[in-house]
Amino acid sequence: MKTIFRHQTIIEYCIIIYMVMLAGCKHHERVPKSYIQPEEMKQILLDMQAAQAYVDNMPYDSLHPRQEKLKYYYQQILELYHLNHQQFMRSYEYYVMHPVIMKMVYDSLLSDVKRRQVELDSLLIKKRFQHPIER
Repeated sequence: MKTIFRHQTIIEYCIIIYMVMLAGCKHHERVPKSYIQPEEMKQILLDMQAAQAYVDNMPYDSLHPRQEKLKYYYQQILELYHLNHQQFMRSYEYYVMHPVIMKMVYDSLLSDVKRRQVELDSLLIKKRFQHPIER
């Protein structure tokens, strides 16, 4: 009987801790409206990662160094979202100072990337079966 009571107490204790943590997370999830909201920040960071990958795979060009090209692409991305460098950096610094929110953004970003990779892989497989390579 004591064992059952002890297990029930442990379960209740775990539930209370979980609820406190959940309540704490809810408080941290809200980003003030003066900053870029998480979904938009995720899209911006995703576009910036794509630009970085694109530049990393470009052939060397001594007239236009990669950092210069990357800076140009980043500026274009920010313009797509109607932002300037200062607005982005202000929001980015907010996210850096709130690692729980930043982690949520990056987890969501990673999930999107994985989903897109699965979709791309399935399209490539489908294409291979439609047009097999002749030997």
